[in-house]
Amino acid sequence: MRPILIDLDDTLLDDRAACRIAFASFMQAHAPSLNNLSDTDLLSRWKIITARHWQRFEKGELSFLEQRRLRVRDFLGTVLTDDQADEAFLPYLMAYESSWQLFPEVGEFLKLTADVPKIIVSNGDREQQLQKICATGLAAHFIDIITPEDCGYWKPNPEIFIAAARILNVKLSDCLVIGDDFFRDIVPAKRLGMKWFHVERSIPQKGLLQALV
Repeated sequence: MRPILIDLDDTLLDDRAACRIAFASFMQAHAPSLNNLSDTDLLSRWKIITARHWQRFEKGELSFLEQRRLRVRDFLGTVLTDDQADEAFLPYLMAYESSWQLFPEVGEFLKLTADVPKIIVSNGDREQQLQKICATGLAAHFIDIITPEDCGYWKPNPEIFIAAARILNVKLSDCLVIGDDFFRDIVPAKRLGMKWFHVERSIPQKGLLQALV
């Protein structure tokens, strides 16, 4: 079996579910200041704000903490110091971290690839991603995790995949890339001539285990 370069969030770990739970806790904590807007409107607003500041983070314009604090300030529509923004975000963070869960098939995937060299390739903050893989027991199954902090490049830049293959000491053409984001995971894999599998959980034939068929 080929060495595997695999995404973390929404490929191995159900990040969307954790985010939904975290946002519900965040709304509950700040309900008095949300002007009785509907949950749908609030979630839409949160997603737009998050996407805007995450893109700035990916461009190197903001640190991980800065983008988080700006999301809170914009969403709540108030002036907050850094400490106040961190405190306001705490209900979200605590619920998010306590909700990290692997997808049900990950255990079988790890069993079937026990002897296969594997590395996680993620655009997330390195410290937080390490927390995730330690909290969920993934750390014992992977040689390493590589993030933009390690190599200076973000997916879909091919260089982050090149750096991951270098850690495994394997040829790019010998690797299998697995991920849920077609643009960030699959497009660069194609450009580099790597084998790839696009996880699409809404399609039974595109689940994680099908990547090994």
